[in-house]
Amino acid sequence: MIPKVLLIEDDAALRGSLTQSFELEEIDVIATSSYVMAKPHISRDFEGVVLSDIRMPGKDGFDVLARAREVDPDLPVVLLTGQADVPMAVRAMSEGAYDFRQKPCPPDKLLEVITRALEHRHLVLRSRQMERRLQAGDAAAANFPGSSSAVVRLREHLRQAAGLPQNIFLHGPPGAGKRLAAHTIHALDAERQAFISLSMQDISAEALRDLDVGALPTDLSMKALERATPAQQSALVSLMERVPGLRVMASSSLPLGKLRANGLSDDLFFAFDVMQIEVPSLARRKKDLAVLFETLVRQNVRGLNSDMPVISESLYAQVVARDWPGNLPELRNFARSFALGLNMQAHPSAELTLADQMNSFEKLVLSDTLKRLGGRSGAVAEALGLPRKTLYDKLAKHGLKPKDFRVKKPVDPAP
Repeated sequence: MIPKVLLIEDDAALRGSLTQSFELEEIDVIATSSYVMAKPHISRDFEGVVLSDIRMPGKDGFDVLARAREVDPDLPVVLLTGQADVPMAVRAMSEGAYDFRQKPCPPDKLLEVITRALEHRHLVLRSRQMERRLQAGDAAAANFPGSSSAVVRLREHLRQAAGLPQNIFLHGPPGAGKRLAAHTIHALDAERQAFISLSMQDISAEALRDLDVGALPTDLSMKALERATPAQQSALVSLMERVPGLRVMASSSLPLGKLRANGLSDDLFFAFDVMQIEVPSLARRKKDLAVLFETLVRQNVRGLNSDMPVISESLYAQVVARDWPGNLPELRNFARSFALGLNMQAHPSAELTLADQMNSFEKLVLSDTLKRLGGRSGAVAEALGLPRKTLYDKLAKHGLKPKDFRVKKPVDPAP
């Protein structure tokens, strides 16, 4: 979001001075001298803050406030008052103004208020965007939000899989969201009317072989394929042969090739080899953590039938900085605690220092660049404008190794 201020001030000299002050802070200004000029810019989608004088010829600041409240009650309106207008400004605050400043107002104080109001507006608009995605019914976007390359690729694979009558193998670390991915594929496929979720840990070979899946087109989510005994593997194959229209979505923390090396039958290997989908860990989705955390908080407050709490920028920074080794369950628990008002920080210590946040951001940039350039350290140094020694020092500081980001070439099977 580009920060914007809709300025309404009939004094040309003050209007010019305020415009210059904001533009020096890289804030776009729409400078107007009256309610009539400003009215077309006051909209529900306005990406900024309204700053208006109270006393103006014709319609005044109260009319501006009333119009903004009518169009969007969450649009911040900051009022500028003369010394004699303070009681009027207090009245305006009771009617929904975000804040008021007395003229002449020191530029740094006014900028502080406007910056705070812009942050509030940014959170409101981002929240609405997420609501629109949820209401649009795109289960892939709702369940796996974010813009990292790993999650964009995952969403594409989930949508592709939903339209195919093909067995699917989902793999990724514990807690990455494999079960959620299976639910998402089912939700995206209007033809599949029934969904069954089982685990190899909880069902016997006999029960699996004789499973009643009914007559409806069905998806079967089978967790923990790595724990399947030979008898359970044989039972699953028998079930798939008995119910040809059944789509099985098996999942494991191990890749399919590793499972085969550990004893997975050829029948199951070839049944799932056609479509394999990797569900990435949160460590590979650093860019998504803020929006993912907000999504989880939103889901919790809906279930609690409570209002969405304000998430501070410092809390977002802490969420992004944390590693979350437990993946989704760990982040989901923290989001629920926050929604209940039980935990306000991602770390037991005080808010992260600027140095901590900068270190976290530096590690994220280095990781993303290594991924994008396939671990080629020379190309990474050039792309980031760093001497090689400096790059190596930074990689060592963050525990990053270029070899871990190199794309492994597939080995051709022996003839």
